[in-house]
Amino acid sequence: MKCGIYCCPLSILKGKASVAASRPWRVCVGFVLLACVILPPPALAQSPGSRAEALAAEQEEKSRNLQPYKRNIFERRLLEIEEAGGFAVVRGSFVTFGDIKQGSGVALGPAYGKLFDNGSVLIAKGAYSVRNFKMVQLSAAAPPIARGRVTLGGRVRWQDAPQLAAYALGQESPRTRADFSEARSELSAQVEARPIKFLRLGAGAGYERYDTGGAQTNRSSVEDLFTPAEMPGIAADPEYVHTFVSAGIDSRPGTGYSRSGTLLQASLHDYRQQNTGPYSFQRLDGIARQLIPILHGNWVLDLSVRTSSTTVDAGQEVPFFLLPDLGGSGELRGYSAYRFRDRHSIIFTGEYRWYVQEFVDMALFYDAGKVTSRRGDLDFNRLKSNVGLGLRFHGPQTTLLRIEVARGDEGLRLIFGFSAPIR
Repeated sequence: MKCGIYCCPLSILKGKASVAASRPWRVCVGFVLLACVILPPPALAQSPGSRAEALAAEQEEKSRNLQPYKRNIFERRLLEIEEAGGFAVVRGSFVTFGDIKQGSGVALGPAYGKLFDNGSVLIAKGAYSVRNFKMVQLSAAAPPIARGRVTLGGRVRWQDAPQLAAYALGQESPRTRADFSEARSELSAQVEARPIKFLRLGAGAGYERYDTGGAQTNRSSVEDLFTPAEMPGIAADPEYVHTFVSAGIDSRPGTGYSRSGTLLQASLHDYRQQNTGPYSFQRLDGIARQLIPILHGNWVLDLSVRTSSTTVDAGQEVPFFLLPDLGGSGELRGYSAYRFRDRHSIIFTGEYRWYVQEFVDMALFYDAGKVTSRRGDLDFNRLKSNVGLGLRFHGPQTTLLRIEVARGDEGLRLIFGFSAPIR
């Protein structure tokens, strides 16, 4: 009867106390079955030493079955191109994307590149966009000299932009848009030197010609909406000798894509007009950028500030189409291309990027900037800003495609870009 006495509480919980008292053997069987469920089987009751041995054996079995990661065909092709010199040195026929002018929309076209035995490079390409923008370019680079520290290059280029946006100058300009056309021809040469690892020096000179006018669109032409006093350079066709010098510290692994490094750079440009007109000026561009890798670069904080400032002599003007501007796919992305223009500009950008796959990143970004007519007004007051989210497809040192959504106080914008937003 001891079994019946000990099992009686369990029987009461089941509402069968009387049955338990009359048939104690059934309760004992139930107790045994319950104990079998609750208590671990004898085989699992292992000593700490035997348990550690079992785990070690399991890990060894898993390690024997591990296979090295196999890249897919897209990843293998990216690495082949990067190891062959990157997307800037493509051999044979290929397709070029973008590279006409901001506001062109999606553009592509044929291209051909040749690498000669002495290390020189020749690339010819053309592109046409969904908005009827056109570009033809022939570029060449001489073999590197001074143990690869100095490179020389040049190009001949023609581009036609039949429909570009023009808004009133200034930070508080209304959203009323006018259109204008711009054709540009260029013959230029440049040199870049890296005397030590992180120091980058550059210089160049070229001839540039601009032909501007009204655009054949449903919107107002820039000539109808603004006066020359409000928009300097309307219908101007200036010809320039454009020279520049630049100096910077750059510790990034690549200029087109990077997860770490510092960039501090300044460039001084001189546009000296060669034909009749009051449009000679100078422009100073600067950038400070810091990339902070987290968890071996799986997360990256990308912080930057960029500024542009123009200077003119007495009686001279900067044509509106060469003024510093904000808006578009690279700067202040929540606003349309060329949304803000003036004599001076500044923009702050913060990005948080995280690893999705080997050649795919996601990015959360914030831009804030302004344009001003006075250099002294380049401060933190009355900034235009936007937030956004993007998907990036890239190689080890090159950004191939950006798909981004950005929102400012003028609405939502979808962005397709074929280069990094900050270079």
